[in-house]
Amino acid sequence: MVLVGRDNELGTLKSLFASFSGGSVVVISGGIATGKTALLRTAGEWAAKSGGLTLGAVASRSERDLPLGVLEQLFRSPGLPRESAERAIRWLDADALSTRSPEPPAGQDGEAVVQVPARVLRGMLEILRDLLDERPVVLSVDDAHHADVPSLQCLLYLVRRLRGARLHVLFGECSHSNGASALMRSEFLREPLFRRIRLEPLSRAGLAELAAAQLPERPPYDLVTEMYEASAGYPMLAQAFLDDHRDGSFRWSGATGGEAFGRAVLDFLYRHESPVVELARAIAVLNKPVSPLLLAGVLDIGVDACRQVVHLLTTAKVLVDGRFRHEAFRAAVLDGTPSSTRRATHAKIADLLHNEGFPAVEVAAHIVAAGRLEAPWVVPILQEAAEHALAGDDVTTCIHYLRAAHQVCDERQRAAVVSMLVDAEWRLDPAAVLRRLHEFCAVGDAGPGEGSDHFIPAGYLLWHGRVREALAILDLLASGRGAAAEGERASTVDLDGPGLWGAYLYPALFKRPRPVALRRQGSMPVLVNPELQGADVIAAELVHGKQPAVLAAAEGLLQRSRLSERMLAPLTAALAAFTYNDRLAEAAGWCDVLLAEAAGRRSPTWHALFAAERAMIHVRQGELQAAEEQAKAALSLISPPSWGVVVGLPLAAAVLALTGKGELDEAATYLDVPVPEALFQTRMGLHYLCARGRYHLSTNHPHAALSDFLACGRLMGDWGIDLPVVEAWRSGAVEAYLQLGDLSEARALGDEQLAMIDAQHPRTQGMALRAQAATRDLAARIGLLEEAVGLLQGCGDKLELAYALADLGRACLLLGEAKRARKHARKALALTRQCGAKALDQGSGFDAALAGPEGAAAYADTAPGLSDAERRVATLAAAGHTNREISEKLFVTISTVEQHLTRIYRKLNVTRFDLQDALQDNGAELTDPDWLKILEKCS
Repeated sequence: MVLVGRDNELGTLKSLFASFSGGSVVVISGGIATGKTALLRTAGEWAAKSGGLTLGAVASRSERDLPLGVLEQLFRSPGLPRESAERAIRWLDADALSTRSPEPPAGQDGEAVVQVPARVLRGMLEILRDLLDERPVVLSVDDAHHADVPSLQCLLYLVRRLRGARLHVLFGECSHSNGASALMRSEFLREPLFRRIRLEPLSRAGLAELAAAQLPERPPYDLVTEMYEASAGYPMLAQAFLDDHRDGSFRWSGATGGEAFGRAVLDFLYRHESPVVELARAIAVLNKPVSPLLLAGVLDIGVDACRQVVHLLTTAKVLVDGRFRHEAFRAAVLDGTPSSTRRATHAKIADLLHNEGFPAVEVAAHIVAAGRLEAPWVVPILQEAAEHALAGDDVTTCIHYLRAAHQVCDERQRAAVVSMLVDAEWRLDPAAVLRRLHEFCAVGDAGPGEGSDHFIPAGYLLWHGRVREALAILDLLASGRGAAAEGERASTVDLDGPGLWGAYLYPALFKRPRPVALRRQGSMPVLVNPELQGADVIAAELVHGKQPAVLAAAEGLLQRSRLSERMLAPLTAALAAFTYNDRLAEAAGWCDVLLAEAAGRRSPTWHALFAAERAMIHVRQGELQAAEEQAKAALSLISPPSWGVVVGLPLAAAVLALTGKGELDEAATYLDVPVPEALFQTRMGLHYLCARGRYHLSTNHPHAALSDFLACGRLMGDWGIDLPVVEAWRSGAVEAYLQLGDLSEARALGDEQLAMIDAQHPRTQGMALRAQAATRDLAARIGLLEEAVGLLQGCGDKLELAYALADLGRACLLLGEAKRARKHARKALALTRQCGAKALDQGSGFDAALAGPEGAAAYADTAPGLSDAERRVATLAAAGHTNREISEKLFVTISTVEQHLTRIYRKLNVTRFDLQDALQDNGAELTDPDWLKILEKCS
């Protein structure tokens, strides 16, 4: 290691050696790893280069009881002349030394006084005098606090006999050691030649110098700062930090150091005496300040001894306020602790913390880390900690606690533990409930257990389409089995989660007779959970379609409720109430609030559900790009199997958005996603069927589209919720019938739909008017479409407004009102672009009907004799396209275009210049695929 930041200390040693006119005794003291070894080595090398003889030794804790071990190392140093070395070894080996007398005299501290034979002392003195006659001698002893007592006695003898000679004795000593009898209490301190040099950890400037000496570029300030925070200025730790930094395969992070740093930390600790390592491990496991009494209990040592070690590590700047100064230091200690030791320490800490009354969350972390800890208090502590973690949206930690409780709970506790565990796991992955279905059954067979009032998996089963099992649980709880308070429990089941999921997802369920327990007075949900006030109204209105009270109840619920497992279904139903009542702006606002809360509370399930709801609201607002993004986000947050029957919602939104944008191939990929059979028993299935029907219409498969729309209608009729505000399946069926040429059925459905809607639902009424207009003659159509436009302008659905304007423009054009038609066309095109929809010239819904029942006949009369191909060419030519442009747009040759134009001129008896007026007068643009673009070019 490069010696840096020790210029003053090295200068002091050099000044002592400089003249070699006399000797010295120098003790270099400091904490462990402060650079004592490097300073001793550098000073010895300087002395050797200056003509002196340096003899070195390193004492060891393991050789403390080896007599004269340090002295032997000194006189076996490589620089010692061979003859002197052999003489020294003969003295040390030949004498059968007994360092203790049969009855050793006691020293002042009661220790045995070590006796080194006089002949050995005189022999060493003679050898050293001979060496000093030739040159100065430096005796360097590192880690002198571990030196054996006989060696120290011999060195003291030599120093006293050679005062004034050029003998310099250097000791490196740890100031925190309790060492042998040694240095601090020996008579070295009273020698007139004695000097002490104390080393402190390096400053930031010293570390910057160390880094600059080893890195190719000047070290940045933040690197030096991080190195100081991690190493506390200890050169050994700082060097390890730099070694890791130079390793290109490792990127230093604040929480975890590299391999070199980890090894250095362990070496740093192992150099200390017991119980420093043990205490460091306990502190690393605890990771929080605790009293010396508790820490002593972990280690089974005395409180005073514990205080001393804590003081030592604090003084050494390793600990700050009872914790490691840097997380990388703690990580290294943990990594170096055997796993069995860590588990045992965690178990001991958990027991102590529990006995001292620490909060459950602090105790639970150690219970989990201990592996498997069985005690009567363990499960309640884990449950309490899990509830606290879940309240703070730390779902992962909550699950860890509950899984640990699940391993050790008894049958009496199992129901509550499993119920809590499923609630937590469902937030992350709803499929988890299916993996624990066997436990639901087992607990149900065993009867109620401790905390079984929480054990209501029916809502989760409904989510996954397991209707039979869910209904069995609801009936079981309603009949009083598994319920301690029948009426209250049944009320909770009815509206607190499962009941609302039933109302929201499965409208047919509410056609079943409600069990007596669910009809009892005095078991109102508000008595069980005040947040649920109004949920009964929402449930009833979603089922029966009565609207007067539902919005007030929904708004009240949304205002006073916080998102939770129990409130997810009520809040989702309340949101649906706004959506189904054409209150799209309010629905979007509330959904954005819930979406932000779900995203911030680390629940992929909640986040996905409200993203899907927001996607469908975007669809109803005509915001196709936003709808696509939210639908895709929803499907990416949890897998399709985890969606259960609710998968129909994001799939429907994605298909509608992509179909509206004209991206039919991608829309088809979402229709290929497997869906559960139970989807078609749910409200989500209605949306899915209508979305698939829209896709079939756009791909010119009217029979398939009609089948989907009629299937949706049959389900809604069977469930008693045939409401256009929920799903306007008749509008889709009208389009399909018109494409198939069945005007009579189309008209009947259009009239039926309009009669079902009142003025409180402007969007739905506007859509119904547009559908009805497509089945009427030209005179009636204009008025219906104008009324539809008026309603749709204020409802928030820009795309439906664009469609209505486009239809109105066609009708105006048919009447010969080209200027008015252009006005509506321009608005329709602008709205289409805002919505991100496909161009209206590619078909906006009712094109196949030729804008009315008489459209085809009218067109045929006004453009006599022109084939479809000729009409397309004529329209493009009238719009100003060149023959080449026409050939490229229609994928025919220029020669074919010229031939078509020749026949067109002959049949209509016009020139190319007059072609536009002739087509406008005849209304030919009515069926042309580019009619809106033509109007735009004519402006």
